[in-house]
Amino acid sequence: MAKSLIFIISMLIFNIGFAQNSTKKNETKDYFNTRNIKTIHKLGSYQIKINKSKIYFNKIHGNISSPLKYSNLYTEFDFNNTYEIKDSLSNTYYFKFGWVSFKENETMFSNINWIDDNRPKEIDGFSDFEFSVVNIDYIQFGNISLCTIGDSQTWWSNAQNLRKFINQSYPNLIFIGSNTDVFGYGHEGEGGNSTYQLIKRINRIPKADYYTLLIGTNDWKNDIETTFINIVEVTESLTKINSNAKILYLTPIPTENEERDSFNTNLKDKLVFNFKENKNVVVIDLGNEMRKNDNWKSDYLSYDGLHQSIQGVQFMSKLIAMKIKTISNNVYD
Repeated sequence: MAKSLIFIISMLIFNIGFAQNSTKKNETKDYFNTRNIKTIHKLGSYQIKINKSKIYFNKIHGNISSPLKYSNLYTEFDFNNTYEIKDSLSNTYYFKFGWVSFKENETMFSNINWIDDNRPKEIDGFSDFEFSVVNIDYIQFGNISLCTIGDSQTWWSNAQNLRKFINQSYPNLIFIGSNTDVFGYGHEGEGGNSTYQLIKRINRIPKADYYTLLIGTNDWKNDIETTFINIVEVTESLTKINSNAKILYLTPIPTENEERDSFNTNLKDKLVFNFKENKNVVVIDLGNEMRKNDNWKSDYLSYDGLHQSIQGVQFMSKLIAMKIKTISNNVYD
């Protein structure tokens, strides 16, 4: 009897220890605080069907194009909002989405992140769901703030993973910005932005220890001198926000469009030369590092020849994380 009792206690201790080790191994450092959820605005009922990382809206709802306006309103759909959906049985789910498209009179949300991986079952037909905009704090752990600034190459499609991948390489970071990606990290990327559009929203950018700047490829049909001046102005504005900040200028990634690629290369050469004497700006020659791989087109670019593949985002994330870690260690040693 005593031996049996000792065996049972030993197994219990083993299982508890195994469970704790498994939890530690699989736990995510940063997280959505789902214990404290606040409803901000009820959007009403929508008929939807769900398929993997996509939500399809019934044609009766028309073209839901409001996310593309970047208006940051709680009263309509927006990339920065977090959503609650509730079915007829009051089953509740929370998500963020990264893109919207409209085809054959049907709106589709894609790049869905179901918070806590709690997702509804896939639905073939349309069902009624109640939609609400909610506030769920995203808790980050770290001592160094980073704001990633740019266009779609910093947040759209595969680039939604940019901050998550950077954080995996250097977890001591907190990501800030007036926008949020599907994982909850703050950023300052907006799809289609030119340098002029970035300047117009420069006052929204918060004070940070580090900034990454990847911008200019959408100016390729404009005057290169104007684009150069605009980017210099952006760096000067960031220095005014925080005179001690380090601005990591990321040179443009290579593209399959030769005219665009030539513009980006010439722009890069002018900026790299200009930044040589600037103590606040650190150049990460992202484009050159990618070109060192003879297979950069297939390895680092997606199907459109402009935006990054997952591997491309991972590549740039490691370069950014390595540079910040090196600078930070030198500062705090």
